Amino acid sequence: MQSSINRDGVLPLDPDDLVAEGEPPFADAATESARQKADHDLAVLRHEVRLLRARIGMLREDAEAALKAKATSVDANAHVQLGDYPWAKLAAAMCAAFVATRLVRRLALGVMLTGFAGHLSEARRWH
Repeated sequence: MQSSINRDGVLPLDPDDLVAEGEPPFADAATESARQKADHDLAVLRHEVRLLRARIGMLREDAEAALKAKATSVDANAHVQLGDYPWAKLAAAMCAAFVATRLVRRLALGVMLTGFAGHLSEARRWH
């Protein structure tokens, strides 16, 4: 009868202790084929893509809701500040500024400087 002790005087390890997690227990055990591994990886990637698309959809909906809320808030503030037809009043103010700028450009630069110099001399007299 043969002893289970090896030449070094040590009992051999249990084969289950030698197998790392995820390794096949025997050398001739069936391993996952490359095709099966690729199919599994593809399925995992497809699942992740579906999750990402769902998250992007939720972010898009949140962004749209935030923009609509902001637009409503701006519109309400404009009505509070400018009353009825705030955008028409704002457009009228912009047109008035444009016309005033055109008129100032047509004035001679000397006339403007003379008026400004007169204003400065008046201001110095008071101080």
